[in-house]
Amino acid sequence: MQDQELAFTLILLAFMLLASYLFNLFLGRLRTPSLLAPFVVGLVFQAIPFLSPFTSLATGEIYYFLAQLGIIFLLFLVGLQLNVKELRSLSKHIVVLSILNIVFSSFLGFFVLSSFGYPPLLSIIVSTALATVAETTIAPILDELGVIRTKVAILILCPGIVDDVVEVMLASLASLIIGVIGVKETAVSFSFLALGLFVFLVSVFIFQKLVLPLTVRFNNESKDAQLFLLMISIALIFPAISQIFELGVLLGAIVAGLMFQKFINKSNYEPKAMSTLRTITYGFLGPVFFFGIGLSVSLYSLAESLQLTLWLLAVNFLGKFLGAIIVGRMAKLNLKAIVSIGLGLSAKFSMGIIPVQILYSAKVINQQLFSAFVAVSAVTTMIIPFTLSYIINRWRSSIC
Repeated sequence: MQDQELAFTLILLAFMLLASYLFNLFLGRLRTPSLLAPFVVGLVFQAIPFLSPFTSLATGEIYYFLAQLGIIFLLFLVGLQLNVKELRSLSKHIVVLSILNIVFSSFLGFFVLSSFGYPPLLSIIVSTALATVAETTIAPILDELGVIRTKVAILILCPGIVDDVVEVMLASLASLIIGVIGVKETAVSFSFLALGLFVFLVSVFIFQKLVLPLTVRFNNESKDAQLFLLMISIALIFPAISQIFELGVLLGAIVAGLMFQKFINKSNYEPKAMSTLRTITYGFLGPVFFFGIGLSVSLYSLAESLQLTLWLLAVNFLGKFLGAIIVGRMAKLNLKAIVSIGLGLSAKFSMGIIPVQILYSAKVINQQLFSAFVAVSAVTTMIIPFTLSYIINRWRSSIC
Protein backbone atom coordinates (compact mmCIF):
# COMPACT_ATOMS: atom_id res chain seq x y z
CA MET A 1 0.00 0.00 0.00
CA GLN A 2 2.84 2.38 0.85
CA ASP A 3 4.54 1.63 -2.45
CA GLN A 4 1.33 2.45 -4.32
CA GLU A 5 0.89 5.68 -2.36
CA LEU A 6 4.47 6.65 -3.18
CA ALA A 7 3.98 5.90 -6.88
CA PHE A 8 0.75 7.90 -7.15
CA THR A 9 2.25 10.76 -5.11
CA LEU A 10 5.15 10.92 -7.56
CA ILE A 11 2.66 11.05 -10.44
CA LEU A 12 0.75 13.83 -8.69
CA LEU A 13 3.95 15.82 -8.12
CA ALA A 14 5.09 15.35 -11.69
CA PHE A 15 1.73 16.51 -13.07
CA MET A 16 1.60 19.49 -10.70
CA LEU A 17 5.15 20.64 -11.53
CA LEU A 18 4.62 20.27 -15.28
CA ALA A 19 1.28 22.11 -15.17
CA SER A 20 2.86 24.85 -13.02
CA TYR A 21 5.73 25.20 -15.50
CA LEU A 22 3.34 25.57 -18.43
CA PHE A 23 1.10 28.02 -16.57
CA ASN A 24 4.14 30.08 -15.56
CA LEU A 25 4.81 30.71 -19.25
CA PHE A 26 1.63 32.80 -19.16
CA LEU A 27 2.07 34.27 -15.66
CA GLY A 28 5.61 35.35 -16.46
CA ARG A 29 4.26 37.84 -18.97
CA LEU A 30 2.08 39.35 -16.24
CA ARG A 31 5.12 39.65 -13.92
CA THR A 32 3.40 37.68 -11.17
CA PRO A 33 5.34 35.42 -8.75
CA SER A 34 5.93 31.88 -9.98
CA LEU A 35 4.43 30.37 -6.80
CA LEU A 36 0.98 31.56 -7.85
CA ALA A 37 1.04 29.01 -10.69
CA PRO A 38 0.87 25.87 -8.50
CA PHE A 39 -1.78 27.61 -6.38
CA VAL A 40 -4.00 28.11 -9.45
CA VAL A 41 -3.26 24.56 -10.62
CA GLY A 42 -4.48 23.33 -7.22
CA LEU A 43 -7.73 25.32 -7.57
CA VAL A 44 -8.35 23.89 -11.05
CA PHE A 45 -7.28 20.40 -10.01
CA GLN A 46 -9.95 20.05 -7.31
CA ALA A 47 -12.67 21.11 -9.76
CA ILE A 48 -11.97 18.21 -12.17
CA PRO A 49 -14.04 15.17 -11.04
CA PHE A 50 -11.90 12.35 -12.45
CA LEU A 51 -8.81 13.72 -10.66
CA SER A 52 -10.42 13.45 -7.20
CA PRO A 53 -8.59 10.18 -6.29
CA PHE A 54 -5.29 12.05 -6.63
CA THR A 55 -6.57 14.93 -4.51
CA SER A 56 -6.71 12.72 -1.42
CA LEU A 57 -2.98 12.11 -1.76
CA ALA A 58 -2.37 15.75 -0.78
CA THR A 59 -3.58 14.87 2.74
CA GLY A 60 -1.26 11.86 2.97
CA GLU A 61 1.88 11.72 5.09
CA ILE A 62 4.32 11.89 2.17
CA TYR A 63 2.80 14.99 0.63
CA TYR A 64 2.24 16.68 4.00
CA PHE A 65 5.90 16.25 4.91
CA LEU A 66 7.08 17.78 1.62
CA ALA A 67 4.63 20.68 2.00
CA GLN A 68 5.87 21.40 5.53
CA LEU A 69 9.47 21.39 4.30
CA GLY A 70 8.34 23.83 1.63
CA ILE A 71 6.91 26.39 4.05
CA ILE A 72 9.86 25.98 6.46
CA PHE A 73 12.42 26.73 3.75
CA LEU A 74 10.30 29.54 2.27
CA LEU A 75 10.12 31.28 5.65
CA PHE A 76 13.78 30.55 6.39
CA LEU A 77 14.69 32.37 3.16
CA VAL A 78 12.47 35.25 4.21
CA GLY A 79 14.32 35.47 7.53
CA LEU A 80 17.64 35.42 5.66
CA GLN A 81 16.62 38.51 3.71
CA LEU A 82 14.70 40.62 6.23
CA ASN A 83 16.28 44.02 6.81
CA VAL A 84 17.27 43.80 10.48
CA LYS A 85 18.07 47.53 10.78
CA GLU A 86 14.69 48.42 9.31
CA LEU A 87 13.08 45.86 11.60
CA ARG A 88 14.57 47.52 14.68
CA SER A 89 13.65 51.03 13.54
CA LEU A 90 10.03 49.93 13.01
CA SER A 91 9.69 47.96 16.25
CA LYS A 92 7.32 50.50 17.82
CA HIS A 93 5.18 50.61 14.70
CA ILE A 94 5.11 46.80 14.51
CA VAL A 95 3.81 46.55 18.08
CA VAL A 96 1.15 49.22 17.49
CA LEU A 97 0.06 47.66 14.20
CA SER A 98 -0.13 44.19 15.78
CA ILE A 99 -2.35 45.50 18.56
CA LEU A 100 -4.58 47.56 16.26
CA ASN A 101 -4.84 44.67 13.83
CA ILE A 102 -6.22 42.37 16.52
CA VAL A 103 -8.35 45.00 18.31
CA PHE A 104 -10.12 46.51 15.29
CA SER A 105 -10.81 43.21 13.51
CA SER A 106 -11.86 41.43 16.72
CA PHE A 107 -14.20 44.23 17.83
CA LEU A 108 -15.87 44.58 14.43
CA GLY A 109 -16.14 40.80 14.03
CA PHE A 110 -17.58 40.45 17.52
CA PHE A 111 -20.26 43.03 16.70
CA VAL A 112 -21.23 41.24 13.45
CA LEU A 113 -21.33 37.75 14.98
CA SER A 114 -23.29 38.96 18.00
CA SER A 115 -25.86 40.53 15.67
CA PHE A 116 -26.25 37.11 14.05
CA GLY A 117 -27.12 35.66 17.47
CA TYR A 118 -23.85 33.91 18.41
CA PRO A 119 -22.85 33.84 22.12
CA PRO A 120 -20.31 36.49 23.26
CA LEU A 121 -17.47 34.08 24.09
CA LEU A 122 -17.71 32.23 20.75
CA SER A 123 -18.04 35.55 18.92
CA ILE A 124 -14.81 36.91 20.40
CA ILE A 125 -12.88 33.67 19.74
CA VAL A 126 -13.97 33.42 16.10
CA SER A 127 -13.56 37.14 15.38
CA THR A 128 -10.05 37.16 16.90
CA ALA A 129 -9.16 34.06 14.86
CA LEU A 130 -10.36 35.99 11.80
CA ALA A 131 -7.99 38.85 12.69
CA THR A 132 -4.89 36.70 12.17
CA VAL A 133 -2.66 37.18 9.12
CA ALA A 134 -1.75 34.49 6.56
CA GLU A 135 1.91 35.48 6.50
CA THR A 136 2.96 32.03 5.29
CA THR A 137 1.14 32.71 2.02
CA ILE A 138 2.18 36.35 1.61
CA ALA A 139 5.86 36.13 2.66
CA PRO A 140 7.04 34.05 -0.34
CA ILE A 141 5.12 36.36 -2.69
CA LEU A 142 6.88 39.43 -1.28
CA ASP A 143 10.20 37.58 -1.52
CA GLU A 144 9.70 36.72 -5.19
CA LEU A 145 8.68 40.31 -5.92
CA GLY A 146 11.99 41.48 -4.45
CA VAL A 147 10.50 43.73 -1.75
CA ILE A 148 11.16 41.57 1.30
CA ARG A 149 13.60 44.12 2.82
CA THR A 150 11.22 47.10 2.56
CA LYS A 151 9.16 48.77 5.29
CA VAL A 152 5.98 47.54 3.60
CA ALA A 153 7.06 43.88 3.80
CA ILE A 154 8.19 44.19 7.42
CA LEU A 155 4.90 45.82 8.47
CA ILE A 156 2.97 43.00 6.79
CA LEU A 157 4.99 40.05 8.07
CA CYS A 158 5.96 40.99 11.63
CA PRO A 159 2.37 41.40 12.93
CA GLY A 160 1.83 37.90 11.52
CA ILE A 161 4.59 36.60 13.77
CA VAL A 162 3.01 38.32 16.78
CA ASP A 163 -0.47 36.97 16.10
CA ASP A 164 0.90 33.40 15.91
CA VAL A 165 1.10 33.57 19.71
CA VAL A 166 -2.52 34.76 19.75
CA GLU A 167 -3.47 31.83 17.51
CA VAL A 168 -1.90 29.34 19.91
CA MET A 169 -3.70 30.95 22.85
CA LEU A 170 -7.01 30.82 20.96
CA ALA A 171 -6.48 27.15 20.15
CA SER A 172 -5.77 26.57 23.84
CA LEU A 173 -8.94 28.44 24.83
CA ALA A 174 -10.99 26.48 22.32
CA SER A 175 -9.57 23.22 23.66
CA LEU A 176 -10.34 24.38 27.21
CA ILE A 177 -13.95 25.11 26.29
CA ILE A 178 -14.30 21.67 24.75
CA GLY A 179 -12.73 20.15 27.85
CA VAL A 180 -15.15 21.98 30.15
CA ILE A 181 -18.22 20.76 28.27
CA GLY A 182 -16.84 17.23 28.26
CA VAL A 183 -16.21 16.78 24.53
CA LYS A 184 -12.47 16.73 24.91
CA GLU A 185 -10.75 15.47 28.04
CA THR A 186 -7.54 17.48 27.81
CA ALA A 187 -6.77 21.05 26.94
CA VAL A 188 -3.57 22.69 25.78
CA SER A 189 -1.64 23.98 28.79
CA PHE A 190 -0.58 27.63 28.91
CA SER A 191 2.36 26.59 31.06
CA PHE A 192 3.45 24.30 28.22
CA LEU A 193 3.40 27.32 25.89
CA ALA A 194 5.49 29.35 28.35
CA LEU A 195 7.97 26.47 28.70
CA GLY A 196 8.19 26.24 24.92
CA LEU A 197 8.99 29.94 24.56
CA PHE A 198 11.66 29.64 27.26
CA VAL A 199 13.31 26.60 25.64
CA PHE A 200 13.17 28.27 22.24
CA LEU A 201 14.80 31.49 23.48
CA VAL A 202 17.51 29.56 25.34
CA SER A 203 18.24 27.54 22.18
CA VAL A 204 18.51 30.74 20.14
CA PHE A 205 20.87 32.25 22.72
CA ILE A 206 23.13 29.16 22.73
CA PHE A 207 23.37 29.02 18.94
CA GLN A 208 23.75 32.78 18.60
CA LYS A 209 26.44 33.21 21.27
CA LEU A 210 28.26 29.87 21.20
CA VAL A 211 27.68 27.44 18.33
CA LEU A 212 27.77 29.80 15.33
CA PRO A 213 30.66 32.00 16.59
CA LEU A 214 32.76 28.86 17.14
CA THR A 215 31.90 27.70 13.64
CA VAL A 216 33.11 31.00 12.18
CA ARG A 217 36.27 30.91 14.28
CA PHE A 218 37.40 27.36 13.55
CA ASN A 219 35.99 26.76 10.09
CA ASN A 220 36.01 30.10 8.29
CA GLU A 221 36.74 28.64 4.86
CA SER A 222 34.15 25.90 4.66
CA LYS A 223 33.23 24.49 1.27
CA ASP A 224 29.87 25.37 -0.16
CA ALA A 225 28.49 21.84 0.38
CA GLN A 226 29.44 22.02 4.07
CA LEU A 227 27.81 25.42 4.41
CA PHE A 228 24.67 24.02 2.83
CA LEU A 229 24.58 21.22 5.42
CA LEU A 230 24.95 23.74 8.25
CA MET A 231 22.27 26.00 6.80
CA ILE A 232 19.76 23.17 6.34
CA SER A 233 20.36 21.85 9.85
CA ILE A 234 19.65 25.28 11.38
CA ALA A 235 16.63 25.74 9.12
CA LEU A 236 15.19 22.50 10.54
CA ILE A 237 16.27 22.65 14.21
CA PHE A 238 14.38 25.76 15.26
CA PRO A 239 11.10 25.01 13.46
CA ALA A 240 11.32 21.57 15.12
CA ILE A 241 11.67 23.13 18.59
CA SER A 242 8.79 25.57 18.02
CA GLN A 243 6.63 22.79 16.59
CA ILE A 244 7.29 20.45 19.54
CA PHE A 245 5.88 23.07 21.88
CA GLU A 246 2.96 23.81 19.52
CA LEU A 247 4.26 27.27 18.61
CA GLY A 248 4.09 26.50 14.88
CA VAL A 249 6.91 26.44 12.35
CA LEU A 250 6.71 30.15 11.44
CA LEU A 251 8.51 31.45 14.53
CA GLY A 252 11.29 28.87 14.28
CA ALA A 253 11.85 29.29 10.53
CA ILE A 254 11.94 33.11 10.58
CA VAL A 255 14.26 33.26 13.61
CA ALA A 256 16.55 30.61 12.09
CA GLY A 257 16.81 32.72 8.93
CA LEU A 258 17.58 35.89 10.87
CA MET A 259 20.22 34.06 12.90
CA PHE A 260 21.89 32.57 9.83
CA GLN A 261 21.85 35.98 8.14
CA LYS A 262 23.97 37.34 11.01
CA PHE A 263 26.27 34.31 10.73
CA ILE A 264 26.78 34.92 6.99
CA ASN A 265 27.55 38.60 7.57
CA LYS A 266 30.26 37.73 10.11
CA SER A 267 31.92 35.02 8.03
CA ASN A 268 33.77 34.96 4.73
CA TYR A 269 31.40 32.49 3.11
CA GLU A 270 30.01 33.13 -0.34
CA PRO A 271 26.21 32.80 -0.58
CA LYS A 272 26.22 30.01 -3.21
CA ALA A 273 24.51 27.66 -0.77
CA MET A 274 21.64 30.13 -0.42
CA SER A 275 21.17 30.17 -4.20
CA THR A 276 20.99 26.38 -4.15
CA LEU A 277 18.40 26.37 -1.36
CA ARG A 278 16.40 29.07 -3.14
CA THR A 279 16.31 27.00 -6.34
CA ILE A 280 15.16 23.87 -4.49
CA THR A 281 12.57 25.80 -2.50
CA TYR A 282 11.02 27.88 -5.28
CA GLY A 283 11.43 25.18 -7.90
CA PHE A 284 10.09 22.19 -5.96
CA LEU A 285 9.12 22.39 -2.27
CA GLY A 286 7.45 25.80 -2.50
CA PRO A 287 5.16 24.71 -5.35
CA VAL A 288 4.23 21.61 -3.33
CA PHE A 289 3.06 23.84 -0.47
CA PHE A 290 1.14 26.30 -2.68
CA PHE A 291 -0.47 23.49 -4.68
CA GLY A 292 -1.72 22.09 -1.37
CA ILE A 293 -3.20 25.49 -0.47
CA GLY A 294 -5.02 25.58 -3.81
CA LEU A 295 -6.43 22.12 -3.14
CA SER A 296 -7.48 23.11 0.38
CA VAL A 297 -9.51 26.18 -0.61
CA SER A 298 -13.16 25.18 -0.31
CA LEU A 299 -14.96 26.33 -3.44
CA TYR A 300 -18.25 24.94 -2.13
CA SER A 301 -18.11 27.07 1.02
CA LEU A 302 -18.25 30.21 -1.12
CA ALA A 303 -21.89 29.49 -1.97
CA GLU A 304 -22.91 28.83 1.65
CA SER A 305 -23.70 31.47 4.28
CA LEU A 306 -23.36 34.27 1.72
CA GLN A 307 -24.67 37.10 3.90
CA LEU A 308 -22.47 36.28 6.89
CA THR A 309 -19.49 35.76 4.58
CA LEU A 310 -19.89 39.22 3.03
CA TRP A 311 -20.13 40.84 6.45
CA LEU A 312 -17.02 39.04 7.70
CA LEU A 313 -15.14 40.00 4.53
CA ALA A 314 -16.08 43.64 5.09
CA VAL A 315 -14.94 43.39 8.73
CA ASN A 316 -11.67 41.79 7.69
CA PHE A 317 -10.72 44.50 5.20
CA LEU A 318 -12.00 47.41 7.30
CA GLY A 319 -10.13 46.31 10.43
CA LYS A 320 -6.84 45.76 8.58
CA PHE A 321 -6.98 49.03 6.65
CA LEU A 322 -7.85 51.05 9.75
CA GLY A 323 -4.73 49.74 11.48
CA ALA A 324 -2.61 50.23 8.36
CA ILE A 325 -3.77 53.85 7.96
CA ILE A 326 -2.98 54.77 11.58
CA VAL A 327 0.46 53.13 11.64
CA GLY A 328 1.23 54.23 8.07
CA ARG A 329 0.73 57.84 9.10
CA MET A 330 2.88 57.28 12.18
CA ALA A 331 5.66 55.88 9.99
CA LYS A 332 5.16 58.69 7.42
CA LEU A 333 4.37 56.27 4.60
CA ASN A 334 2.56 57.32 1.44
CA LEU A 335 -0.95 56.20 0.51
CA LYS A 336 0.27 53.50 -1.92
CA ALA A 337 2.43 51.89 0.78
CA ILE A 338 -0.48 52.01 3.25
CA VAL A 339 -2.82 50.33 0.74
CA SER A 340 -0.23 47.61 0.12
CA ILE A 341 0.15 46.96 3.86
CA GLY A 342 -3.60 46.86 4.44
CA LEU A 343 -4.07 44.44 1.57
CA GLY A 344 -1.23 42.18 2.69
CA LEU A 345 -2.57 42.04 6.25
CA SER A 346 -6.03 41.06 4.95
CA ALA A 347 -4.93 37.64 3.69
CA LYS A 348 -6.40 34.72 5.63
CA PHE A 349 -5.88 30.93 5.47
CA SER A 350 -3.60 30.95 8.50
CA MET A 351 -3.39 29.00 11.75
CA GLY A 352 -6.43 30.99 12.86
CA ILE A 353 -8.64 28.29 11.36
CA ILE A 354 -7.40 25.81 14.02
CA PRO A 355 -9.50 27.06 16.99
CA VAL A 356 -12.54 27.40 14.70
CA GLN A 357 -12.00 23.84 13.43
CA ILE A 358 -11.75 22.59 17.03
CA LEU A 359 -15.04 24.24 17.96
CA TYR A 360 -16.78 23.07 14.79
CA SER A 361 -15.61 19.45 15.23
CA ALA A 362 -17.09 19.49 18.73
CA LYS A 363 -20.36 20.95 17.35
CA VAL A 364 -19.95 24.09 19.48
CA ILE A 365 -20.34 26.31 16.40
CA ASN A 366 -22.71 25.54 13.52
CA GLN A 367 -22.16 24.86 9.83
CA GLN A 368 -23.15 28.40 8.84
CA LEU A 369 -20.39 30.07 10.88
CA PHE A 370 -17.73 27.54 9.95
CA SER A 371 -18.59 27.80 6.23
CA ALA A 372 -18.48 31.60 6.40
CA PHE A 373 -15.06 31.51 8.10
CA VAL A 374 -13.68 29.11 5.48
CA ALA A 375 -15.24 31.20 2.70
CA VAL A 376 -13.50 34.36 3.93
CA SER A 377 -10.21 32.44 3.95
CA ALA A 378 -10.91 31.13 0.45
CA VAL A 379 -11.85 34.49 -1.07
CA THR A 380 -8.85 36.35 0.37
CA THR A 381 -6.51 33.52 -0.60
CA MET A 382 -7.73 33.60 -4.20
CA ILE A 383 -7.78 37.38 -4.59
CA ILE A 384 -5.07 39.00 -2.47
CA PRO A 385 -1.87 37.32 -3.79
CA PHE A 386 -2.72 38.33 -7.37
CA THR A 387 -3.90 41.83 -6.40
CA LEU A 388 -0.89 42.45 -4.16
CA SER A 389 1.47 41.32 -6.91
CA TYR A 390 -0.20 43.66 -9.39
CA ILE A 391 -0.11 46.78 -7.22
CA ILE A 392 3.46 46.20 -6.04
CA ASN A 393 4.64 45.83 -9.64
CA ARG A 394 2.67 48.95 -10.58
CA TRP A 395 3.70 51.06 -7.55
CA ARG A 396 7.18 49.62 -6.95
CA SER A 397 8.99 52.96 -7.23
CA SER A 398 6.62 54.54 -4.69
CA ILE A 399 6.73 51.86 -1.98
CA CYS A 400 10.31 50.56 -2.13
